[in-house]
Amino acid sequence: MNIQDKTIVFKIDSDNNFTELNTKKNVTNFIADLSGISVQLAERIKNKFITFDKNISKMNGSFVIVCDFSFDDNLNIVPTLQEAYDFIEMEEIERELKL
Repeated sequence: MNIQDKTIVFKIDSDNNFTELNTKKNVTNFIADLSGISVQLAERIKNKFITFDKNISKMNGSFVIVCDFSFDDNLNIVPTLQEAYDFIEMEEIERELKL
């Protein structure tokens, strides 16, 4: 099973709406696309992402945020969707090596 089959990408727009959320079986990885949102909105939802990230990590999954700016040093934030997939792939390799 490839990375895309185990990953959900969701986009949050300036109205705080989740869009393009497709659910699949065996999903362990999540990418939040925050491209184009304001720093203020990112700051308002940051704590929810931190909690979400901790829960996903406990389930041996990955959570990556695509954003033009960094708003928290503890979250995995990358500038492009491709880098998000690359990050998840590296984390999956690390998890496999630890088994």
